[in-house]
Amino acid sequence: MFFVNANLTASEKVTFFLEGVYTIAKGSFDPFDLPLPDDIPADVQISPDHVGDSKGAYDFTVISDYSDLEYKTLEGTLGMNYKLDKRASLYGSVNLIDLQDDQTYVYGDLTGQIITYATGMTVGF
Repeated sequence: MFFVNANLTASEKVTFFLEGVYTIAKGSFDPFDLPLPDDIPADVQISPDHVGDSKGAYDFTVISDYSDLEYKTLEGTLGMNYKLDKRASLYGSVNLIDLQDDQTYVYGDLTGQIITYATGMTVGF
């Protein structure tokens, strides 16, 4: 993960800020093998949603094939604060999140972008 933050005072009343985060994430299970239980009859359903051989629900030999996680995320925010007086200020910002899914599985390809905007006012008491 890499993080950068910068603040710029343009005048007595106006400040700008910039933040960025770049994340690289990887993760997975190593293959493992658990013995299948011998005392469960093959025709017994382990849940209403599971049809067929119940022993298959205990087979974890392929879990490592479906556990890969690999993505990159870039997040950036650009914003401005405008000081109205000693206790009040206005702010606005734009935030970009860009996700690159390099190992698609289970939920499919999650690659995409989102841009959000925020405005508001802070008041001190």
